[in-house]
Amino acid sequence: MARGRRYSTLTEEESHFLLQNGGNQKLTCLPGAPAKISQMRVLDFLHSRGVGKPPGPAQLSKYGKAIQSRFALISLYAVAVGFIAGVVAQGVFELIYLFTNVFFSGRWSFKVAYPDQFHLGLWVILIPPIGGLVAGLMIHFWEPTLKGHGTPEAMEAVLIGHSVLRRRVGILKPISSALAIGTGGPFGAEGPIIQTGGVFGSILGQALGLSPYERRVLLAAGAAAGLAATFLAPFAGVLLSIELLLFEFSARSFIPVGMATISATALAVLFRGTAPLFPAPHWALKHMGELWLFALLGLLMGILSLALIRAMFWIEDVFDRFPLKPAAIWAPVAGGFIMGAIGYCFPHVFGTGYDVITAMLNNHFPASKLLEISSAKFWALVFSLGSGTTGGVFAPSLIIGGGFGAAFGDVWHHFLPAFTGAPGLYALAAMGALFAGTARAPLTSVVFMMELSRDSHAVLPLIATCFIADLFTRLFSADSIMTGKLHKRGLMVFQDYSAPVLVGSHIEQIVRPQKPVPAGMDLEEAAQKFSVQPGDVLAVAQEDGTLAGIIEAHDLLHHEEDRRLTVRDVTRQDFVTAHAGELVGGVARNMLVHHMNNVVLVKEGDPPKPLGVVRAADLLRLQNRLRERHLLCPVDPVSEPAVEPPAGKGN
Repeated sequence: MARGRRYSTLTEEESHFLLQNGGNQKLTCLPGAPAKISQMRVLDFLHSRGVGKPPGPAQLSKYGKAIQSRFALISLYAVAVGFIAGVVAQGVFELIYLFTNVFFSGRWSFKVAYPDQFHLGLWVILIPPIGGLVAGLMIHFWEPTLKGHGTPEAMEAVLIGHSVLRRRVGILKPISSALAIGTGGPFGAEGPIIQTGGVFGSILGQALGLSPYERRVLLAAGAAAGLAATFLAPFAGVLLSIELLLFEFSARSFIPVGMATISATALAVLFRGTAPLFPAPHWALKHMGELWLFALLGLLMGILSLALIRAMFWIEDVFDRFPLKPAAIWAPVAGGFIMGAIGYCFPHVFGTGYDVITAMLNNHFPASKLLEISSAKFWALVFSLGSGTTGGVFAPSLIIGGGFGAAFGDVWHHFLPAFTGAPGLYALAAMGALFAGTARAPLTSVVFMMELSRDSHAVLPLIATCFIADLFTRLFSADSIMTGKLHKRGLMVFQDYSAPVLVGSHIEQIVRPQKPVPAGMDLEEAAQKFSVQPGDVLAVAQEDGTLAGIIEAHDLLHHEEDRRLTVRDVTRQDFVTAHAGELVGGVARNMLVHHMNNVVLVKEGDPPKPLGVVRAADLLRLQNRLRERHLLCPVDPVSEPAVEPPAGKGN
């Protein structure tokens, strides 16, 4: 009787490895991390997909569909999630305005207000610590994941948490963040809105009993809808979810996400109208040669992005060792005092700063004032968020980048007025570039700034600055501001998408050519004659040379238990067969369908004769080898096949 192994079921993320034929393996665990991926588990996840036997016509028919019909229902659920995110967005705005009026003017009012409109003198230093204290109490006693801007927690839930977020976060996050911003915190409203939208997507998925993948789609839909509802930027919301949360580019995920952004944006328009959040004029390049200045600006924003990432992580490490315990409570208070002192000297750093962004885009500040505001906002954000307060990083990055960009454009416009355009265009490009560099989301940044400005003429400057800034930070930093926390917890997140390199490879490229073991040979003799390593798999042949099965290295050790056993007695049948010239992608699919970890390459004929064996681990090694060649070699050399494919095969 064939002996077999059982391995634990793969997670949804791991299972995508072979389903995508080596395309997008997104999660790698570092040594010592709590979750580890075993090579021998790569093929063993059919139980999680309800496949436990060779497929029949009903199962195979689904491969003729571009998307499963169930995802039409998921899209309807996503519309509901988008509606909820739209309500959350408006609610967070109202709470921020309420707390701003209460703490800075002493009035109970929901009227739009910004902290820099009020002049309280030295007393203003005491307001941010109040928000830090309340946030710290919530973090310490109720929900530790409230700390920070929330995106790393959502990414972690997607990668290893089965897309499950705690229900209490949906209530505590908007309240704590609105209070932190309303007391002067230098954060944006979009951060808590995005995370809260994702939480409600996860909650709905849990309530409906959806699969982890479907919960992931709804979580990403809620997050995308939050961004769309905040800025009336639905397309940017879709791209944000793809670049930071979905870890794939698939119609079954981005269609529901797009539906969520539609409903969220429509609801936001009902609340606030169609006017842009940051009104600005339309710009145009004076000359195509001006793009060189935007390329230089992109390089400068890359340097600034790297500085922001390094400074943020450094301050976080400092506050993690805060001497006053519990640090989760008192570190945000200390950060609040530092924030208050900075705000006393530079009032424009208080709050969301949406009015400051508008002023930058409309060239209302001189260059010296722009640099002053951006520098102050840089350190206010680093100390506030690094101390453990809760809030978003999107709007602050717009102010930091926008100030430096507008000053850059103002200086060049002063010396070369006939060659350079308005400083506002440089501010817009720098805003997108700083977020692209810090978050590793260049596509989101380009589209977001276009939707924000509603100016298609800005596309070339945005591409130049955002892509160059992203390139620079990727060259010098392994982490983004979104993934640094995950790295500390033992998770390395790769946000790149690649072509499925296994699709065009032939199975004979990785076959282990070997002489088959005779089925009638004694185990003791086979163990002495065949030199094997742990984990090796050998083909077994009948007396006439035809395939009898396979045997693993450890099976040869059974001769110590019973010297009467032959190879035939321990031969296994848990394998699939392949012929020279077959593509690795098709063979991998066959392994999945039949739930097998081994492939025997056989010679054409009836009956087939074995030529060699391929294991699941060999597919992983081939993928890594081909990916390295694609990246490093000017010409992709294909290794010589171990077995010459017959004429007419392989295409």
